[in-house]
Amino acid sequence: MAVPVDVRVRIASAADGKVLDTGAGRVGGRVGPGWPGHGEQGQWWRLAPVPGRHHRFHLVQVDSGLVVAGVGHPDRGEVRLTAEPEDPRAVWWVLSTANDEYWIVNEVSDLGLELGDGSGDDEAHIGLVKHQNNARQRWRLVTDRTPGGTRAVVTMVYNEDVMLPLWLRYYSRFFAPEDIYVLDHDSTDGSTDGPGFTRVPAHNTHWSGSWQRDVCQQFQHELLRRYDVVLQTDVDEIVAPDPRCCDLGEYIDRFDGDFVTCTGYEVLHLRDREPGLDLDRPVLNQRGTWFFNERYGKPLLARIPMYWSGGFHRREDGVARHDPLLRLIHLHRMDRDLGLARHRIKNTRKRVQREIDRNYAPGNRITDPDEFDRWFSTDRVENLEEIPPHWKDVV
Repeated sequence: MAVPVDVRVRIASAADGKVLDTGAGRVGGRVGPGWPGHGEQGQWWRLAPVPGRHHRFHLVQVDSGLVVAGVGHPDRGEVRLTAEPEDPRAVWWVLSTANDEYWIVNEVSDLGLELGDGSGDDEAHIGLVKHQNNARQRWRLVTDRTPGGTRAVVTMVYNEDVMLPLWLRYYSRFFAPEDIYVLDHDSTDGSTDGPGFTRVPAHNTHWSGSWQRDVCQQFQHELLRRYDVVLQTDVDEIVAPDPRCCDLGEYIDRFDGDFVTCTGYEVLHLRDREPGLDLDRPVLNQRGTWFFNERYGKPLLARIPMYWSGGFHRREDGVARHDPLLRLIHLHRMDRDLGLARHRIKNTRKRVQREIDRNYAPGNRITDPDEFDRWFSTDRVENLEEIPPHWKDVV
């Protein structure tokens, strides 16, 4: 993995997506974290190779021309701007890890550049600490390529009279009706008869996860002949960046990668304290809890043809490019009664026997109320988190 040399880059934390930000930039000034795009000045950098020294660079702030130096104690320090690139403390190892991420290590102190608080707190700071293999010490180098372009979004449905309107209500804010594609697997409930999207028939006598993957995958390839960026989601999935940074439209406008992997969170209906969902109100305004689910860290937004494993959970080659700013909000468990009804409708379809024999996605086949309740409340449910206030109006 080659370091992008002598081009404009943002240096973004793998923990929460914040970038190195100097503000106006002055000699002796500290380098802090900032949300990308909230003021361009101070967020763009150039990695200038140190002559004759492999993998060592000066971190040059583009606007001011100042460089970053590490200062502090033997086991902990901070980073400040200096006008003296010959200062040995201004030399940094830039070492590749996995998934297009890097460690950035000060040559003199041997301490690594770290986002001091990876929780997304606005009080997070940039410091130097001893090396640990965690996301707060891994960084992505986001190049200043031409972003944005034409965009499309795609899903596949079968009798989704609840989920499809929610899905359309969200994505219609960022995509024109002619760029919203609904692959309709023989719906009979009238949910795909309305305006606001392009309906594409997808007939098959039996359903299987591999069939759905193949149809959507081929359609994504076809759309990329006409669009710059394509977003593929299931109908119960909302892809949204941290609203303190931007909305989905702004994110795509700035998106310049080949593809990006979302961070998956599942919304959970706590029936003992939350009533049934009012579908005319924002979902997250009515729910207080979600939980991280690595399984829903899906690579869904792409500029290149994608080859997914079943369920779109990962690429066939296993490569991931995580952006902690970009969430996949899974609404499967947003409401118990709606969820059970949806399971029963989906299971009226004939399924390919091979996937039944292999016990593919067994949770999706549950229709007994008691068994459904056990699955709903316990399957992969752990480390519950309060949904932060700034997310409440996203969907």
